Parts: sequence; C-alpha cells; structure tokens
Amino acid sequence: MALTVKSSYALRALFELALLNKEGIKKVSIAELSKRQQIPRDFLEKIFSELRDAGILKSIRGRYGGYVLLKDPKDLRLSEIVNVLDKPLQSYDCVSGECRVEIDCAVEFVWKRVHNVMMLELDKMTLQDIIRYGKEISKLGSGDEKNGS
Repeated sequence: MALTVKSSYALRALFELALLNKEGIKKVSIAELSKRQQIPRDFLEKIFSELRDAGILKSIRGRYGGYVLLKDPKDLRLSEIVNVLDKPLQSYDCVSGECRVEIDCAVEFVWKRVHNVMMLELDKMTLQDIIRYGKEISKLGSGDEKNGS
C-alpha cells in the first residue's frame, strides 16, 4: 500500500519549502515549488489550499507573496499531512465502513491492519526527518562517505 500522488507531491513540496526556510527564504511561490519539484502547478495549488485550510501553511498574497510553513518541521508529523489530504484508505470500502460484502469479511481485517500500521509509522515521522534523510542521501550521492565526511 502506498501514499497517493497527492500526499507524495505534498511531502515533496513541503520538504522543498522547509529546505528553503532553513536557507533563510521564508516564503516561496507555488510556481517556484512546482518548478523545483516538477509538480503540476494547478495540482500543487489545490494541495496547498487544503494544507492552508488545515493550518499547516499560510499564504501571503501579492507580487512578492508565497507560502510559509506555520509549524516547525520537527513538529509537523507526516500523518497530519496525509490525514488532511487523503483520509488514508477511505477509498477502500473495507476501511470506510461502506463495504457491501458481509460484515465478517476477512479482507476488511487486512486493510484495517495495513492502514493502522501505515498511520502509526507516519505518526512517528516528521518533516524534519525527511530533511535529515535528504541530507544523508545527498552525502551518499556526493561521495562524502568515502572522504570521511
């Protein structure tokens, strides 16, 4: 079971926004994030609108506007982001409670268990973890591990 494209795009864009924040750039336009992460701009606008409504982002209008993270990356759990955008597994009738098959369906048990495990793992991770993983991957890609860095 995987995250939806919507959640995946959100995590990538928020990762980029958080990295730019660490570089001192506090507000970033949708156009810039879309370009940097190769995410369709219209889709990213919809995603960020939902995240804004959930209190994760703030939008600043105008020529020099953009989006700002309202939470520190270390305080923003991945489960919070995914829950806002996807209501995970709600498209699966087994989990949403709208299954038309028998109540004792074994598949329902499997999907609910998978859903619970996924959400527990996402609840353990924050946006800061993605930043840290990104730095580790970057070091591996640059060959720093060979130089003792």
